[in-house]
Amino acid sequence: MRNTGDQGSTTEADQPVDGAGYGPASPSETDGTTREKSLGVDLCLSHPDLILSDAIENSQDVTVRPEQMVDDGASSFLVIAAEGTTLDRFETELEMDETVCDPVVLDWTETDRVYRVEVADSAVRISPSLVRAGGRILDMEGRGGQWNVHAQFRSRSALSQFRSECSERDITFRLDRLYWTTGDANAGACGLTADQQVALETAHKAGYFDVPRGISQAELAEKLDISPSAVSQRIRRGMDQVIGSELGLTEE
Repeated sequence: MRNTGDQGSTTEADQPVDGAGYGPASPSETDGTTREKSLGVDLCLSHPDLILSDAIENSQDVTVRPEQMVDDGASSFLVIAAEGTTLDRFETELEMDETVCDPVVLDWTETDRVYRVEVADSAVRISPSLVRAGGRILDMEGRGGQWNVHAQFRSRSALSQFRSECSERDITFRLDRLYWTTGDANAGACGLTADQQVALETAHKAGYFDVPRGISQAELAEKLDISPSAVSQRIRRGMDQVIGSELGLTEE
């Protein structure tokens, strides 16, 4: 197991837990008006017992993205997508990672694989406490022994509550970006999130959808200042939203 004590969380750990210091208050927090803004945040979280921490630390070029969590009442199963050039090594590390067991390959290509793993009871989970505090995860990826989380919170105090829970559980918490979003910014064309709309517009203008492509996924990721796997997920989810909206399709 790793020591996370030197990963730069001191500044965040010293911030007050009542929301102070997390940027300007939204109107709904100061004058009681209708809530029109939510808080967008980019977080970096790490702890030796967070799900898959050892596997992603020991496979530095592999990026892992959770796709689905299923609980049947007796066990919790997680479906993950892994992308990288050393996936065989990652599979070996996956077998040895004590936070999961019984890994099964569901799909694979040369550089991408999808796995199902059973989550160990001892594994530390992020999602339940984040949702309980008043947030929701918009995007999440694991790489280099830590989890990068793009999330949305209902208020500064909700974010502060989640940070406090992380502190109580010795989870290293680093706040990389914070911004207020309006309802309009999160409900763009066809119901796209702001990030999805920016990704699709940038991809379209750069020729990503041309045949042949005018820009690679890696180049598009650099232009958007996000990882290639984040580009893939935003475009895939965004296109799904656009198609569903334009064709009048609804989930059954």
